[in-house]
Amino acid sequence: MKEIELRLLKQIRKGNELAFVEVYDKYWKLLFNSGYKRLRKKEIVEGLVQEVFVEMWVKRESLEIHTSFNSYLYTAMKYKVINQMKSQMVKEKYVAFISSKRPSFGSEVEEKVFYKELDEAYKKEVAELPEKAKKVYVLKNNEGKSYAEIAQKLDISISTVEKHMIKALKILRTNLKNYSFSAILVGVVGQMNF
Repeated sequence: MKEIELRLLKQIRKGNELAFVEVYDKYWKLLFNSGYKRLRKKEIVEGLVQEVFVEMWVKRESLEIHTSFNSYLYTAMKYKVINQMKSQMVKEKYVAFISSKRPSFGSEVEEKVFYKELDEAYKKEVAELPEKAKKVYVLKNNEGKSYAEIAQKLDISISTVEKHMIKALKILRTNLKNYSFSAILVGVVGQMNF
């Protein structure tokens, strides 16, 4: 790392917001452009860039950058974009799956009854999740919060958020296994808006 970047890194670790803003201002556009080339969706890319910087700030005290800010941030953004693309593919597969299964449900009334039963069972299982896992799950899936935002709101680490989410998904998959395609539903819901 260049000396100026080392100085900025030390300041950021100490919680110096001006140093953080300097890095933010310098690299925001670069990260946005790199994400936009792949995703072509302005709002989504802006959200991903925000997540990169929020996560950097949240873990500032233990921040380790061995190459440069440019390389560190670019890599973080690359992974955000890859995860977004994977998530989008899962959603598209889910929609295709539902469309392909639709004729096999029989009448429209049967289909409505099935969806109503599944929805009620799903809501009941979410309500009965362990308290911390439920909070994380609801913030992620009902309010669309990112892991970084949830970590900040609940004052826990991002890895703790992940652990609670994994626990919630495992419980839901197990308890909803008797419903057709519920495992896929829970899997997709668990990956949305990461």
